[in-house]
Amino acid sequence: MRWLHDRSIGQKFFLSFGVILSLLALSLTALLVYLSRINSYVDRHKRITVPAIVTAATMQRSAYEMNLSLHIFLEQVTKTGADDTLARLTRHTDEIRQSLQLYRSTHAARTHPILLGMLNQHQRLDLADQEDQAVAEIDHALQELNGLWSAALAQPQAPGTPHSPTTKADALIATLTHNLDQLVAAHRDIDVEMKVEGDLLLQQARLVALGLVAVLGLVIAVIYLSVNRQIAKPLQRLSVTADRVAHHDLTAQFESWPGRDEVGTLAASLSSMVTSLREQTAATARKTKELEAFTYSVAHDLKGPLREIEGFSSLLEKRFLEGGDAETRHHIDVIRRSSLRLTHMIDALLKYSRLEQQDLPRQRFNVLEMITTLITDRFSGLQGPKPKIQVALPFADLYGEPVSIRQAIANLLDNAAKFSRHTAAPAITIGGTRTNTERILWVQDNGIGFDAAQSDKIFGLFERLHSPQDYEGTGVGLAIVKLVMDKHDGRVWAESTPGAGSKFSLAFPERAEIIVDRTAPSSPLPSA
Repeated sequence: MRWLHDRSIGQKFFLSFGVILSLLALSLTALLVYLSRINSYVDRHKRITVPAIVTAATMQRSAYEMNLSLHIFLEQVTKTGADDTLARLTRHTDEIRQSLQLYRSTHAARTHPILLGMLNQHQRLDLADQEDQAVAEIDHALQELNGLWSAALAQPQAPGTPHSPTTKADALIATLTHNLDQLVAAHRDIDVEMKVEGDLLLQQARLVALGLVAVLGLVIAVIYLSVNRQIAKPLQRLSVTADRVAHHDLTAQFESWPGRDEVGTLAASLSSMVTSLREQTAATARKTKELEAFTYSVAHDLKGPLREIEGFSSLLEKRFLEGGDAETRHHIDVIRRSSLRLTHMIDALLKYSRLEQQDLPRQRFNVLEMITTLITDRFSGLQGPKPKIQVALPFADLYGEPVSIRQAIANLLDNAAKFSRHTAAPAITIGGTRTNTERILWVQDNGIGFDAAQSDKIFGLFERLHSPQDYEGTGVGLAIVKLVMDKHDGRVWAESTPGAGSKFSLAFPERAEIIVDRTAPSSPLPSA
């Protein structure tokens, strides 16, 4: 087994299939051997037993005709009849002798070693002895009859006369007929033994075939169990562990492979890879914490001077509010607004950084209720023209992390309100669609729009299509939206035409376990 463990998977399968093919070859060879033995039995039956019985029956017919010719002559005694009868009797005797010689040289059991071995195996050598005795008696009777025909026909007497040639000839014919009957009976019994031999051969062939099939099945079962235990199950556990690693579970441990085959090399490589990944992940986590601490430190250090700049610029603005020239007041205003914008950018960047480092635990929540609350909070205290907002969601539930999704929707609503505020009748529509794989939520406005060629650029960090003097903002809002959707394994895209408004869509993956939605009817919300 140690040797087998050290073989490659290809060598293991080659050895397994070699064993199976060897057993199949052995099975085929055994069946061919038994088929040849059965064919040999059939051939012996055709060449020995049947012709022997036919030859013996022919001798019986000749003996019957011999006896019939003798008795007809005795009833009608003539000189001419004596010559004809002698010729017939001599001919019948010669026929029986020739048939007996053929029988002895071709059909007798002792002339066939295989047949004699079969009788010996069946403990029926008495049949061969019976056959030999019958042949000897027949030969002896034929020899005596040859010397009696002339005397019996020269002095014909009725059968039963003591010591007459006719009586002796009649007795010899009776002996001949009896021994021919014994010969036929012996060979019939031999034929029965041959049929028994054929049945035994057939039964042995069946047993051998069944035994080889059972052994082959056992070998296949052993190979299957061995492959399942040594290869399939460990591969399955290896696959499960690899899947855990693929899903960022670096606590997973790869089992040591018992052999030195390709899978053992793969398992060792994967184990080494996971160890390396753990070390790199730990190093990355340390670097991330250091970078996060550095970011917060820099942000804190930057926000302190910025607050001072904003505070002193506010004091200067108040001092020069009534006195001083307009250019000085303008410069002070630019300094204050720039410091405020830089502060907001730092806050947005910190918010983006925190979101990027967070794991978002997901749950099913009521997104319709979230949007309603968000609209109320966002637009209730808005100064100036208020957009008309309409919500038409075909679903109420959504699966995700509620806080980050609320932040993404809030950013889209702020953008929609910001870029449609100069429109005569600003309007915002929140809708959605459902597919078998996704739930899509979109926010559409009738604002200034933008060139569709810029649709990918706007989701970049600090990417802006307008100057801060025209539209306020930090350039981080849509980047946060993109980050939120990436963390939800979703999609975000924008559709727009300059002067015709914009439409931002969020696609969330559909969950397998679906909770019955409380479908929200299309209903316009009152302007905030």
